[in-house]
Formats: sequence, C-alpha cells, structure tokens
Amino acid sequence: MNPRVRIMAVTLGLALVFTIVSVRLIWIQLVKQEEYRDKAIRMHTRGEPVPAQRGSILDASGRILAQSMPWVEVRLDGKILSERPKELPILASLLGVSAEWLKGQADPENRYQKIAEGVSVEIEEKLRALKCIHLEKKTVRNYPNGTETAQVLGYVNVQEQQAQGGDRPAAFEVGEAGIERSMDRYLRGVPGERRIIKDVRGREIPYFRLSDRPARDGYHVVLTLDQGIQHVVEREADALIEKYQPEDLHIVVLRPSTGEVLAMASRPTFDPNQRKTYEPESLKNRPLSDTYEPGSTFKIVTLAAGLNEGVADLNSTYFCENGEMFYAGQSLKDHEPYGLLTLRQIVEKSSNIGMAKLAIQVGEDKVYQYARLFGFGQKAQKGEGGLAGEESGRLRGVKEWSKVSITRVPMGYEVSATNLQLALAYGAIANGGKRMEPRFVKSVVDRDNRVVLQYLPKVVCQAVRPETAARVVESLRGVVSEAGTAESAQVPGFEVAGKTGTAQKWSNGGYAKDKHRSSFIGFLPADHPEFLVSIMVDDPKGKVYYGGQVAGPAFKNIATQVAEQLNLNRETVVARRTSL
Repeated sequence: MNPRVRIMAVTLGLALVFTIVSVRLIWIQLVKQEEYRDKAIRMHTRGEPVPAQRGSILDASGRILAQSMPWVEVRLDGKILSERPKELPILASLLGVSAEWLKGQADPENRYQKIAEGVSVEIEEKLRALKCIHLEKKTVRNYPNGTETAQVLGYVNVQEQQAQGGDRPAAFEVGEAGIERSMDRYLRGVPGERRIIKDVRGREIPYFRLSDRPARDGYHVVLTLDQGIQHVVEREADALIEKYQPEDLHIVVLRPSTGEVLAMASRPTFDPNQRKTYEPESLKNRPLSDTYEPGSTFKIVTLAAGLNEGVADLNSTYFCENGEMFYAGQSLKDHEPYGLLTLRQIVEKSSNIGMAKLAIQVGEDKVYQYARLFGFGQKAQKGEGGLAGEESGRLRGVKEWSKVSITRVPMGYEVSATNLQLALAYGAIANGGKRMEPRFVKSVVDRDNRVVLQYLPKVVCQAVRPETAARVVESLRGVVSEAGTAESAQVPGFEVAGKTGTAQKWSNGGYAKDKHRSSFIGFLPADHPEFLVSIMVDDPKGKVYYGGQVAGPAFKNIATQVAEQLNLNRETVVARRTSL
C-alpha cells in the first residue's frame, strides 16, 4: 500500500476514534450528567437513619407511666458459626440455652436468625467478643405499672418509615390508642440522618460528617392523672370484680373546678407490655366509649331545671301516688310506696313518680334544653389532648319523644350517656353551675423540663345559676344520709353529696328484672368539692344490686383514700376555701 494512503487511513481511523470518544464524553458530561452524578454519589455515599427517642408519658407529679427503653436483639450468623464452631458452647452458656437447640437454629443459607432479645448489659458486652452473632439495637415501649391506666395510655406499634433524604427506612414507635395516639405528634420526635461518604478505597471521609442531621427526640407528655389515686381506683375495681362478677365496670375521678381527670379505670383491662394477650374488648376505654341508660343519676337534670326555672323549690310537695302512677296509659312505679314528699325527700328517696311530676311541670322543651346544657347527647372532648373512641350518647329531640317520654327521660331512661358525661354533669353542679371540658393532658415538656405547650381549664357553659347549683348540692347531701339511698357512701370527717342509680337493662325486647346497672356519683367536701368519683357496675351478680349497696361502699373506699392522697381534712379545706 502506498505510504501516503496508509498514513491517511491511520489518520482517519484515529480521527474517527477520537470523534467517537468525544461524542461519548459529551453524551456523558452534558446529556447524562445528572444520572451518572447520582450513580457516583450512591457508590460513595450511604445514608443511615438516626432514630429519635420517643418521649415519656408522666403523671401530674412527674412519675413515669410510659417510656422507651434500649432493647437488644441477638441474631445468629449460621455461616460464621460453621466456620467458628468453638463459639457454639460459649454462646449457649451466655444465653442460657442448650447447645443442641442453638445448633438447630444455625442455617448458613439463612443468616442473622433472631435467637434472643432483651439481654442484660453484662451479657451484651460478653456477646460482643463473639464473631458469630450480630447485635441489633432497638427500643421497646415499657409501661412500669402494667395494667394500671392501660386504656388511657394506650400502646404503640413499630412501623418503618422512610426518613427525608434517607437511603434506609427508620423504625418508629407509633401510637395506636389512648394518649400514645392522641399525642403521637409530640411524643414521636423527628429522626435524623448520618451521611457516610467514602473515597475510592472505601474509607470514610470524616470531613463530610459535618453534614449529619441530628435527631430531635420526642417531647414528654404530662397528664392530669395522679398515679397514687389511679392505684386506689384500680384496687377498688378489682375488688368489685371479685365480689360481684359484673360484665364490666368503670370508674372516673375528676376535679370539678378544672375538669382534670385524676384517675380513670375500667374492666376488663389489658397489659400493654404483653401484646400477645390483647383482647379487643379489653382495649376499650369504657368511660368514654360505652353508653348506657343511666337511671336515677340523671335526675339532677330535671331537678336543676325545676329549681333554675323557679317552677319549684326544695320544700315543694308532690303526692307520689303510694308507689304507682299511670300516665298516658303507662304505669310508673317507685321502689317504695311513697305518699306526700317534698322535693328534697324525692331526691333523697329517689322517687321516680315525684321526679316525673316535676318534669311535667317543667315541660318537655326545658327538660331537653337543660339536658343539653349539662352535656348530654354530645361529646365532652372538644380540642387537642383528648382520647379517641368517645361516644356522644343519645338524647332525642322533643319531636321524637313519645307521650310517656316526659315521665321516662327524667329518671334516666330513653337516654344514654357515658360515665364521663355523667361525671362532668355532676362536676358542673359541684362547680357552681359551670360545666368544664375534661382534661387528660396537663402539659408538653422538652427534655430539659421546659414547657412547650400547656393545657388550661376551659369552661364550656354556665349550665345553671350558682344559687341553683347550691340548692342541688343541698338536696344531694340528703341522699348520703340515714334518710337517703346512699348511707353507705358516707366518708368519715367529710360531708358528701351524691346520687345513686339503679337502672334495669334492656334485654330481649324489654327491661330485664334481674339485670341492672348500679351506679353512684358523689363529691366531697360537699360545700367546697375537691374531687368527684363516678362508679358504674354493669350487672352485678347476686341478690344485692341497688346503686347504694354496690357502688356506694366502693365510693366510700375510694374517696377515703383519695382524701388521704390529697392531704384533705376539715382544716385544710377550710383554709383553702378562705384563701379563695
């Protein structure tokens, strides 16, 4: 070949090669720049989530009710164990298991099998010397008091969520019920991220640690609940279950002047530390979610309406028809054949007929209006910090009432309510007629105990005038006396005001004579209430079923101990009242 032609051919070949390379470089650097840059970053960069510590739930005095604790899972690498068999007996001894069992867990093809969890710090340190295991650090939610306050606190589940900008998902404890759910946004915190950037040899470049994003741990939530009072209530709930074997029961303790819930319990219950034992029925927070016909505890509505409207006073008299009255063709009975009674005595004796006659005087519209003012037929919780699952109960409009409803509603039938609603209605009477919004959360604080958010008492409405509330309290004192239906609810050293309730349960298309809901709601000291207790026992077994017989003594037991917990006596109460 001619040398000149050969040179031209080589030159053209080299030019073609350079052209191809140049085009390729242009394609990579201009057209595919973003794709290859992201690929390079992925090859040299790894993002690791930095989990946030979930905040604790505390009682009003700062005692821990729920907290997240370190938790270590031990995972076995069967491949390495097969290469280092001498570690088998050492590992078995540290974990307290047999070598045969441990050998059966080893699978070289399926590595990192979980073989233990929750080991002590001492064992964890010794396990680190072994090559055949992998320790995975997590957190676990712990409830130090077990079943106590379980339905209020709720529980958490662990979920994986992708952190912003992260390569791997981070594990979160997410509230599923109770305070854990309603205050999850504050408890959860914000996860961080650690960016690990390596050079071509796979070594980390320490300089880029400056771009790490730290986690922000969750805030602590401080409740209005008092653990000491809660413990008293839980013990009494267990005693009622053992004695009467009811279908269920619930108890609420609150401070009338602020709406703060000091304790709340129901049965059946559950242990939030033992997830495998959960039963759907035990998860219900019954004072919020269960509605029922309250019976005679509802009578304060008509009583307050009659007094507030000036229709009657406590000395007004009513003939109680010697135990049976017919109205609109229907019979209404008292548990005793009463004749002429004052309104004060009607409350003391819990006369259905006497209260029905007062209701007829007051009128349907006013009875309904005052029932609404006292919070019936509507949810008690309004704002943030409440608990999920609350029911509003049933209070039909007057247009839906039958001809006999005016004699049934005043005695707590044809309506339904929750225990919390009833407690707040009585709280309004104890609080000079002011109905308060219930409070479960006192504040949200950071890790240095600085207040981030505070929840203050809220007045919902003035249900009745203060002087009317005082007269209702006066009548309720008579209930807790030798002449009333709740003599057993008397608390030594204090005057108690309260009301019993014994309602027949609806069963098989009618009211069953052998199934009852027994209740008592009371507060003390009667003239300046510091706390209120509402108790409902659903279908107590045995011959004893009246509210004064079942719930009255339970109130006495709880109130006596709560007064001690709050350091109440006549001198301190008088001093507090004088300082106001």
